[in-house]
Amino acid sequence: MTELIIKFYNYFERAIVLVLLCMLMVVVIYATVGFLYTIGYTMIERAQSPEVHLTMPILHEVFAGFLMILIGLELMKTIVMYLDEHVIHVEVVMSVAMIAIARHAIDVDYKTAPPLAMVGIGIVIIALAVGYYFFKKADLMAPPASFKTREGSN
Repeated sequence: MTELIIKFYNYFERAIVLVLLCMLMVVVIYATVGFLYTIGYTMIERAQSPEVHLTMPILHEVFAGFLMILIGLELMKTIVMYLDEHVIHVEVVMSVAMIAIARHAIDVDYKTAPPLAMVGIGIVIIALAVGYYFFKKADLMAPPASFKTREGSN
């Protein structure tokens, strides 16, 4: 009976993860097409006006849009890795967090943002960078997974 419950749970978990992956794919495709349309429309609109120049708000929107799509792709990578290995990889989650905080830092209006919020963003950026550094350092120091020693052999 326990084996049947575990088997049902594994199928259920796999189905939910696949549904989440499909939904995320739809959202990323929708965001990419919408982003492409917005960039194309803005470029055509700017080309028709007598003054052709890019302003900082437009660049902020473009960079924030790119980073948003990258966050979606990284989340998809996390789900695919989970489907493949049934393990959530810390490195991928940290990279998603770094992209998200970079997107937020780009989006912040520095003229109206409270100083304490700016300090908080800075602390989160430093914490993620330090955590990522130590994670990579520990990963480099660990022996490769394929390296195995046999007892009694030299």
